[in-house]
Amino acid sequence: MRQGLYTLRCYTIAVLTLAMGLFISFKLNDWGWFARSGALVVVNGIILTSHHIILHIHELNRYHPRNSYNRDWASEEKHAFIHNDNEHRWFNEKHGLHMLIGGTLIWAFGDLINLL
Repeated sequence: MRQGLYTLRCYTIAVLTLAMGLFISFKLNDWGWFARSGALVVVNGIILTSHHIILHIHELNRYHPRNSYNRDWASEEKHAFIHNDNEHRWFNEKHGLHMLIGGTLIWAFGDLINLL
């Protein structure tokens, strides 16, 4: 049920974003704004698709704060093997998510920098 509400919220934000893009495009007679709103919908979709990554990162930070891994009973060799793999995988996925969102926003709005 909770996951369904999250999905509904993401769809609502996407529809409102597209509606705002349509409104601005009609008002300014510039359809580039509708295209830019599509990029914001992509970012919303990336967040929806990557929601499990975001939740897992929060879980890792809550149950395994930095430097707390040295408290388990595994040998030092096993300790490094177990934790380094998961830590690196989630670190890469988190930064990949940030890169996807940032790149999409630059792709959509980068040409507006010259207007500043």
